[in-house]
Amino acid sequence: MRILLSIAYLIVITLGLRYPILGTLVFSYMGLVIIVGKRKKWCSSYCPRGSFLDVMISRLSPTRPIPLWLLSKTFRRTVLVMFLGFFGLQLYLSGLFAPWPEDGLIRLGTVLVRMCILSSAIALPLAFWNNQRAWCSFCPVGNILRRIPQ
Repeated sequence: MRILLSIAYLIVITLGLRYPILGTLVFSYMGLVIIVGKRKKWCSSYCPRGSFLDVMISRLSPTRPIPLWLLSKTFRRTVLVMFLGFFGLQLYLSGLFAPWPEDGLIRLGTVLVRMCILSSAIALPLAFWNNQRAWCSFCPVGNILRRIPQ
């Protein structure tokens, strides 16, 4: 399963801008996993990026302890606010705050793929510098999921 998720992650990163519906599919997959009650296992088992980092990058990543400043609540909250702001800006620039456009799913997919690419541009260098799961310590999705009551 984790190998399939790793492949799905690579497909979205490489083909997502050409086929933006892939971004919408990944977002739908995440919603489905949460709805069926697997929220607590998202980061460790179902996250495509986490699977990719564990399956593919762990062999190339040092196993240093994650720096404490990356684990701090202040840093996690700052990253969450920045990503939500960037996400909102992308939605606005895509025209998704107005009445829903005819090509809304494609526009939404483009926004979601951009967010995936942006977060990957942070996650991958961190993985090669420190630890393959360094990004996961302050990932905005994990941060949001931690705040949802059981």
